[in-house]
Amino acid sequence: MHSKSLDVMVHKLAMDPEVEPVKQKKRYFAPSRNNFISEEVTKLLSVRFIGECYYPGWIANVIMVRKPNKM
Repeated sequence: MHSKSLDVMVHKLAMDPEVEPVKQKKRYFAPSRNNFISEEVTKLLSVRFIGECYYPGWIANVIMVRKPNKM
């Protein structure tokens, strides 16, 4: 059973209310990376690890990080 308790984790953007947020330009990825990103996002959405949020004046691009090989 999944708990929706905020005691586990809460994400919060600590922003100075006097500073205007900067909207990043949308990045485009190579087709192979774009497919990988779509698959990973779909997996995370399906297990409800992440959810969709709407911030009309805010966009953050995906950052791909290579994981170290396990030996």
